[in-house]
Amino acid sequence: MIIILVIVAAAAYYLLRRPGKIRVPVEKTRLISPPRNLAYQPGSKPISPVSKKSIPQPVPRPEVLPQPKPVSIVEGLPDVTGSLHALVEKYSLDQFTIATSDGLVFASSGGGSAQTDAARYGELFVNDPLAETPGVLLFGFTHKGSNLVGIIRTNLQIPEEICRRIEKDTKDILNWWI
Repeated sequence: MIIILVIVAAAAYYLLRRPGKIRVPVEKTRLISPPRNLAYQPGSKPISPVSKKSIPQPVPRPEVLPQPKPVSIVEGLPDVTGSLHALVEKYSLDQFTIATSDGLVFASSGGGSAQTDAARYGELFVNDPLAETPGVLLFGFTHKGSNLVGIIRTNLQIPEEICRRIEKDTKDILNWWI
């Protein structure tokens, strides 16, 4: 047993004192303090500038439709198209089309895309009434037993109250002319 203790002690002594191993006593270790002089140091590199694309920009709030203008939508107008022109003017819309549920133009304020809008959005509204398309607002209503779709083209945000007023005015136009 004494022989084993002597061998273990010799191995420990050898491992601690072997050449190439640097031992630093704990009591002689000192902490490096930060520099007290913050003057220019030529070896340091400047911070690279941040590109403007990496800085988040505030999201612009979409413009809301202005208040409706005091325009008559039925009296003194020659036909349903004139009334829809007045509706577009009253609410500052780009275009307004009334389509049947099977995609045909029922009436329109004009514009080159009325037939395309009726075909595309009439069917879309029937299949998915909650579908959203940027720049287009859809609403459905019934007139004399026919299911119709109102197609509003505008890039402005339409408040719910204004949308209800447009729907009411659309029904008034159709009741006046048809």
